[in-house]
Amino acid sequence: MIHYRSILQSALRRSPIHTRFLWRPVVRSVSTAAQPNASREPSRWTRRLVYTGIFGTLGIGAGKWLDNKISSPLDPGSLEDQMEIREIQRVFDIGLPIVQELRRNPDYVEKNVYENFADKHKTHRLTSGPLAGSRGLGLQKVFWNDKEKKIISVVFLGPGLEGWPTMVHGGALATVIDENLGRVAIRHFPSRTGVTANLELNYRAPVYSDNFYTLHTTLDQERSTDTKAYAKCEVRDMAGQLCVEATGLFVVPKTLKLNMVGEYF
Repeated sequence: MIHYRSILQSALRRSPIHTRFLWRPVVRSVSTAAQPNASREPSRWTRRLVYTGIFGTLGIGAGKWLDNKISSPLDPGSLEDQMEIREIQRVFDIGLPIVQELRRNPDYVEKNVYENFADKHKTHRLTSGPLAGSRGLGLQKVFWNDKEKKIISVVFLGPGLEGWPTMVHGGALATVIDENLGRVAIRHFPSRTGVTANLELNYRAPVYSDNFYTLHTTLDQERSTDTKAYAKCEVRDMAGQLCVEATGLFVVPKTLKLNMVGEYF
C-alpha cells in the first residue's frame, strides 16, 4: 500500500515554499519572545526582592509578638520589670492624648493610688501585691474632679491579667472597676470608709492586655447618702470605645469597724 501522506510530507519538505513559511514563524517567534524576556527580567527580580522583604519583615514581627505572648510575665521588682515600668510611665507621660488633656484641665487633680498605705502593707493587697509590676497593673493614675465627683483613671493592664491569650480576664477587670467605684464612694462618705454591697457589670467589647485603658467613674449624688453611695463606671480604650459598663452600691457598715481611708486614693 502506498502511503500517500508520507509522500506528500516528503514533497513538502523539499518545497521552497514550505521552507519559507517554516522559516518565517521561527524567526518571528524568536524575536518576539526574546525582547519581552529581556525587559521583564529585572522587574521580576525586583518584585521578588520586594516580596521577600515584606514577608520577611512580617515573619520576624509575628515571631517576636508570639514569643512575647507565650513567654512568662516578668517578675515584679526584677531589673527587666523595672525597665518595663519606666517605659510604661514614659508612654503615659508623653504618648497618651487624654493624659495631656486632663493635665491641662484645672478641674482635675492628678493623684497616685494607694498613697494611704505604707510599702510594707501594699504587698498584702491584691492589686498592689500579687497583681503589681508590668505583668499586672503596670500603672494606675487617678484624675479627680471634685466639682463633678468624678474620677478618670488611666491604667495599664499587663499580660499577667489574661484569661484567654491577649484578653484581660473578666474577674481582673471587675477588681479594678470595684476599686474605682469604691474611690468615689469613700470620698463621699463622711467616715471616709466603706465596703462593696453590690456590683453589676456588662462586658461590651474585648479588653486586650499590654494596653492602656481609662475608667470613667461618677458618683450618683442624688441617690447617695452618708451611709450609701451609688456609682457607675465605664471602661474605654484609647480610641474611646466602650468596653465595660458597671454600677456599684457601697455602704458604711454599722457593726464592722473599718480603718479610715482618708483623703487619698
